[in-house]
Amino acid sequence: MTECRAADDDIIFTAVLSDDEQSAPTESPGIGFAEVRLERETLKITWKVTYKDLTSPPIEAGLYGPEYVGGNAGLLVDLAPKGFGSPLQGSAVLSDGTFQYLITTRVYANIKTQKYKDGELRGHLRRQRSKEPTTN
Repeated sequence: MTECRAADDDIIFTAVLSDDEQSAPTESPGIGFAEVRLERETLKITWKVTYKDLTSPPIEAGLYGPEYVGGNAGLLVDLAPKGFGSPLQGSAVLSDGTFQYLITTRVYANIKTQKYKDGELRGHLRRQRSKEPTTN
């Protein structure tokens, strides 16, 4: 059986999820982390999102964009199509427009809850630097 390995040109994006980045004030003890891997050749993303200590049950989790300061953007990718439970995992193929938002850092991850319907935990996806090859 072939082992699934990341391609050399995959791009990794991560976000720390907290109440600090919400556009509307929230008071949440919750925290989370999102990792999104983009396969450049196919525009397929895979994700793993962990979270804990929400103030109420989650009602939506997704990638949103295009982001603009102080506002809420539209849902681009549903991160919980099979329901909620940490970690959220899945995959989707991006449209060209969503791909452009992602690579130009205009996408954020957001978890909405019954108490905070506009979002309780939010984090801006940032591209991670590739590990530099080691030389001898």
